Amino acid sequence: MLNTRQIVTRYGGSEVLEVVQEPLRTPDKGEIRVKVQSAGVALADIMRREGKYPSSPTPPFTPGYDVVGIVDELGDGVKQYSIGEKVAVFFNGTGGYAAYVYANSDEVVSIPAHIDATSANAVILNYVTAYQMLHRIAKVSPGESILIHGASGGVGTALLELGRLSNLRMFGTASSTKHSAVSRFGAMPIDYRNEDFVDILRIQAPNGIDAVFDSIGGQNYERSLRTLSRNGRFVGYGYTSILEQGEAKDWAESWKNLSNRRTTDTGNPIYLYSITSLKKERLDWFQEDVQFLVSLLDEGKINPLISHRIPLREAGRAQELLEKSLAVGKIVLVND
Repeated sequence: MLNTRQIVTRYGGSEVLEVVQEPLRTPDKGEIRVKVQSAGVALADIMRREGKYPSSPTPPFTPGYDVVGIVDELGDGVKQYSIGEKVAVFFNGTGGYAAYVYANSDEVVSIPAHIDATSANAVILNYVTAYQMLHRIAKVSPGESILIHGASGGVGTALLELGRLSNLRMFGTASSTKHSAVSRFGAMPIDYRNEDFVDILRIQAPNGIDAVFDSIGGQNYERSLRTLSRNGRFVGYGYTSILEQGEAKDWAESWKNLSNRRTTDTGNPIYLYSITSLKKERLDWFQEDVQFLVSLLDEGKINPLISHRIPLREAGRAQELLEKSLAVGKIVLVND
């Protein structure tokens, strides 16, 4: 049997992605082999493809954080999973774009068999990110106000849906063509291309915003800080502006400066969130949060917005859709 993988052959555009096939191997001791049903596509995949992510892997490598699939074979010593069981796998940014993946037990979480693989896929990266930022980091309370940059994206729509469940007052930046997607969650959309979110919020939220979630980076970080209320918290969780201008060192330097700063000039806390870092520090949180969010999915309390389902072999097209801001919600690769 053969495994199909997408690899980044060199840093560059979507054309550097190439399909390779190789024999399946037997899982090593403590490993699980999973037949992939769905694999998530993230902007960080594109940053790594272009070599703009801090400590980007050296090509060739397979991108991808999150997959959902069926346990296909077990390595020696694996007792907690069984062949045929549905599981989610979370990698540290590389490995997901494949028909079969190999994972260690701490990268795997059980998923109920009847849960849809694409919806579950959205939970693993996007909804865990959103939930942890809202409740583990910013610790929002009902009635508070939040600002979400990139509100129509995978994490953005997850923040909106979980924010609605938490009875938050929400504002979200997005292009005008995506405002209906933001409004459907009860948030006020702001056209980042034609409106100044600082000016808009000065009118709409004169006392300031209680929690800001910023994935843009650069000058957007500094402008976001100007919108905070007296008790406001800033959470930075990405640096997508680097795709238009800048290099990995600019992102690393900006994060280092904010990390050292810790608070604004007026004493508001500054947090920098990385799902991979927090998972490494608090694996128990990650596992608890996945199970909680899967239970919300199972109960119909959340319904992840899936923008596109695209065959694994067309990963380049999936990345182009994301890169050109043509998606609303999560893009998922499906393995036929």
